[in-house]
Amino acid sequence: MANNYKAPCDECGGKCCGYVAIEIDKPKAKKDYDIIRWYLAHQNVNVFIDHDKNWHVEFRTPCEFQSSKKKCTIYAKRPSICREHGTSEGDCEFFDSPYIEYFSSCKDFEAYLDRKGVDWKAKYRN
Repeated sequence: MANNYKAPCDECGGKCCGYVAIEIDKPKAKKDYDIIRWYLAHQNVNVFIDHDKNWHVEFRTPCEFQSSKKKCTIYAKRPSICREHGTSEGDCEFFDSPYIEYFSSCKDFEAYLDRKGVDWKAKYRN
């Protein structure tokens, strides 16, 4: 049976064109938590957990080929990752948020760790 799903890119405004996300290892130790805090100390950098419980660092930076009207200016020759994104239901930000947890600051992440009862605070030298 053929997949007839079509992502509504015209309606969405190309939300997936506004960031790059790279999968990272799930943090397990104080050093890992500290690295995530370092990511979050930078502007336009976020960390999220997706619906499959995979962790990602996200860089909020628009694609240089997205026009001011939110259209792809290289649509016919766009990269394969763009062609494949959103081709199956549940794989498109227009329909469903990719996030089950989203951290945009150290404070957000630290509050999450505290809620989970995680001992995250590293000991620092003065």
